[in-house]
Parts: sequence; structure tokens; C-alpha cells
Amino acid sequence: MKKKFLLACLISAVFAAPAGAWELWDKFKATNLTPEGRVVDYSETKLITTSEGQSYGMFFALVANDKKAFDEMFAWTEKNLGENQPAWLWGIPDGKPNGAGKILDTNNATDSDMWIAYCLIEAARIWNDPSYLPKADGYLAKLKELVRDVPTVGKVILPGRVGFEEKGVITINPSYYPPHILRRFADYDPYWLPVLEGSINAMVRCSPSGVAPDWAKFDAQGRLVDPQKMEGSYNAIRTYLWSGILSPKDQNYEVLMRQYEPMINLVKATNIPPEKVNIGDMTVNNRQVNAFGACFLPYVAADKAGAVIRTVLTTTEMKDDNYYRNVLTVFGLGFDNRAYAFDEKGRLILPTDNMAVKTMTPRNE
Repeated sequence: MKKKFLLACLISAVFAAPAGAWELWDKFKATNLTPEGRVVDYSETKLITTSEGQSYGMFFALVANDKKAFDEMFAWTEKNLGENQPAWLWGIPDGKPNGAGKILDTNNATDSDMWIAYCLIEAARIWNDPSYLPKADGYLAKLKELVRDVPTVGKVILPGRVGFEEKGVITINPSYYPPHILRRFADYDPYWLPVLEGSINAMVRCSPSGVAPDWAKFDAQGRLVDPQKMEGSYNAIRTYLWSGILSPKDQNYEVLMRQYEPMINLVKATNIPPEKVNIGDMTVNNRQVNAFGACFLPYVAADKAGAVIRTVLTTTEMKDDNYYRNVLTVFGLGFDNRAYAFDEKGRLILPTDNMAVKTMTPRNE
């Protein structure tokens, strides 16, 4: 039997930075968060909410020390999307702001579940509140059900319960594998170390030209299926962000930096990333997406491209009908402004002088 998880604080001082101290969070909160704790994508006629949006909002609130908003978003998620493995899509069918909303797709989104579990683990540590941990354990238990072993690749997590494995072929989404989250899980529970290792291997194997794909398939022998037909776009762009914000002390930091160097160099040459990149021949379409630049700030911060991206992001107003752009902006500029970082164990680092240094005892299998 597993031993009960023990929360050990070396220093019990309360994290006391005032809520609302992070301007980017204030803007996002005013633009895309409702008073009841729902992150809304107003670009959709059904005024949708995704589990992704809820999980990102929880992370931003954690960074901003906005415990009230954090708890409200989590409560809304559990009430409306479900506990432990929430449905990924909720909306208002008639599109009226005061209309009745419902779940529109019952499948889950694994990356959102991972972010929520991570936020709960870190909330317990940062806010010295172990009541979050049983909730985190519930999410981790459901995530374990989606772990698969791909020959020659290793253990990976399916993107959702339904639709990602058929006749020995496994579909993955590399942007669903934030390395710092998997590193934190592995520190919390040793079960996740092989999953971290397999996920990094999958990220490298599915990016043979140095470009991350939106989706990739591995067959029953662990071979990449039709890599020349893959492309990187709105999903894949986050892969670079998660790798770039990883602690340089993490052994996977250099691995991923080397792997994505061709894409990083492309951004250095063009300043703003293209909307789509073909994995096979590195051809790009003509449209550039300035919000994508937020995902490359960790790599090009000191270059001309960094200055261009920073200027574009800081001078463009957040609008409620551009949810995804807003999210990438908060992540990218937040890291660039040193509002948050991660240590080599995946723990969240906040720039608050009086933040208590807390550690947790590892879970024993």
C-alpha cells in the first residue's frame, strides 16, 4: 500500500504577495474570466469554455497569488465539466450570454488534466494547504489509465480517453507533454519518471526535422507514421513554449533546445513565426501569427526577434474574442518578465522575497 502523502514545510511563513500584483493576469481576468470562475472563448458563437482554458486560468491565478479566483475556477470546472477527468468542451448552444450551458463533448483533454493536477500540487505547497492534494491524486489516478507503452519509444499518455489508439497505432500530441509538469509529477510520485522519459523521447522522435507536429502517430513497432504528411501549427506551437520555460538545470532542457534548433533559427530569421510548417521539408505558409512569437521569447529574448515579438505583444490590446492569443501572451510575456519560472524539479518559482521555501516528501510506491 502507498504511504500517506506528507506535506513538510521547512518554513511555515505564508506567501503574502497581494492578489492582483500581476498586470497580465489582471488584464486576462478582466477580458476572459467571468465572476463565477469560467474562462470564456468569445470568438465562438456558443461562448465556449474548455478544460484547457480553466487549467491555464488556474495556473495564472496561482502565479498571481489570486487564491479566490483559483478556487472559483476549480469549483466551476468540477461542477460543470466533472471531477478528476473533466469534459474538454462546454458551451451555450443558443449563444446567449445568459443562456443555459452544457457539455458539448464528453471526451477529456489530457493536457488540461495535467495542468490542473500540477496546479493543485503546487497550490498545496505554495499556499501551505494540503487539502488540494486529494484532488490532485484523483486527477493523477485517471491520467495513469491513459498511459501506454510504445515500443522503442517508451511510456506516453494518450491525448484523451477516446479516439487515439486503433489497431496498434497510437496518436500523440507533443504539446500535451509539458516537461516541467511531468518532472514535478515524477518528484511527487516515482510512477511518472518513465512517463517523463518516454514523453521526451516521443517529442524528439516525432520532430525529425526540428519542427514539432500538431499530431503524430506511432505504429505497433514504434515507427513514426507518415512524417512527411505532418505539420506544426496551433497545437504544436505550445511545445516550444513548454520546452523554453523548462529549467536549464533540467537534463532535458539541452536535449529539446538542440532538437528544436531549426525552428528557433527560423524564428530568429523571420522574427514572427509562420502559421504552419510542413514537417517533411520545412516549407512554411505565408501567414505569420504574432501571438506565436510568445512561445519563442525564451529562446530569442536577447535577439532582434525577441525585441520585435516583445513590442508586438505589449502593444496589442487583449480582446475577449482572441482567447488563444491572450493565453499565449500571458505565458510568454509572463516568463519574459520573470513573473514565474520553474526549478529543476518542476516546482513553480515566484519572485516574492517573503515566499516560504517549502518541500514535499516524495510519494513511496
